[in-house]
Amino acid sequence: MKEFSDKVAVITGAASGIGRGIAEKFLREGMKIVLADIELDALSQAEKELKEISPNVLTVLTDVSKIEDVKTLAQKTIDHFGAIDILCNNAGVGFANKSSTTIWENSLSEWKWIFDVNIWGVIHGIHIFVPIMLKQDSECYIINTASMAGLMIPTIGTGIYSITKHAIIALSESLKYELERFDGKIKVLALCPGLAFTKLTESDRNRPKELHHDITTNPELEQIMKAYQQSIENGISPKKVAEVLFQALKGEKFYIPTDHHRYLRSNVKKRMEAIIQDLQ
Repeated sequence: MKEFSDKVAVITGAASGIGRGIAEKFLREGMKIVLADIELDALSQAEKELKEISPNVLTVLTDVSKIEDVKTLAQKTIDHFGAIDILCNNAGVGFANKSSTTIWENSLSEWKWIFDVNIWGVIHGIHIFVPIMLKQDSECYIINTASMAGLMIPTIGTGIYSITKHAIIALSESLKYELERFDGKIKVLALCPGLAFTKLTESDRNRPKELHHDITTNPELEQIMKAYQQSIENGISPKKVAEVLFQALKGEKFYIPTDHHRYLRSNVKKRMEAIIQDLQ
């Protein structure tokens, strides 16, 4: 994309973290933005702050795990701005109460909650927004927020989260190649942030009541989770993630990592080499 002025971007999970960073960056580049989030107070605060930059801000209270909410999000965007140029499927949840367990110790409600948001939220966005973009017959972009966790062997104690991020990478790849065959005007990007300073380890605040359960923590993994949490707190800012995304959007990359350090490269290489080795 070469021209951003007056383009309309819909961003889920936009009230805080990476979504909030993307929203501010897009707005400063002259775009019109739609903020979608499940947290009403945080959404209202984000709207207030961002409207100090530009009036071209619409907020829509949205639970991406519910298809009807996503339909409403799309319709309100069209009604207000008349088009949708960029969809950022960014909403996601991570670890409950900063706890850590093995995947066989996780409750089924934990699996359902994280899958409903991280995977079904993206599926709902694609299902509702792609047909609209196809009818527009114009240059459009779908940006799915995965993670560097979706590119390498999962870290012990982060199983469900990592599984969903691998799924988003595969979903994005499938969507990219199918759209290239049927409509070259819609581009797909997979945003793969490294450790960023967000509320990922506080995701439990938005868990549906019906999916609450007694959180268990495996004592053997507590130190791993503490180290992971510390890494997040020391991570790059959401504004930096947004800047990396914006530069990649201009160059139309597909995989968009925010970290290019030795850790990510070596772990991606390790996973790929293990696959190739077993194919011989």
